[in-house]
Amino acid sequence: MKIVRPFDIIIVIFLILLSFVPVVIFILNQDFQEGDSVIAVITQDGEVIREITLTGHEGNEQFIIEGKGNQYNLMEIDGERIRIKEDNSPDQVGVKMGWKDKPGETIVCLPHRLLVELVSEKPSDDDMIISH
Repeated sequence: MKIVRPFDIIIVIFLILLSFVPVVIFILNQDFQEGDSVIAVITQDGEVIREITLTGHEGNEQFIIEGKGNQYNLMEIDGERIRIKEDNSPDQVGVKMGWKDKPGETIVCLPHRLLVELVSEKPSDDDMIISH
């Protein structure tokens, strides 16, 4: 009695190859290229609070985003990266997410309804430098 048939091997190989499709799609969707700007878009309750260009940012900057009641998030930008340094939420998930600096990354503080999303912005034709 033969347990594994030749067609079973083909199906297993096909399924293994198919499992890599999401990785390939993710890589192809990452269209960040040199020259693109990384912008941190900070929203609270779905409303944009602040947009910060991280590309080319120098030094260290801290600012507070206040929520409802006594809620607060202390944001920190260090060079070209951003994080929630401190907040008064019970679980501290946003603080534990750490530094972010690549397009597509996010920082979330659900109790304060705060979202920090890093997006890439392609330079406009006016910003391009063409050398002869």
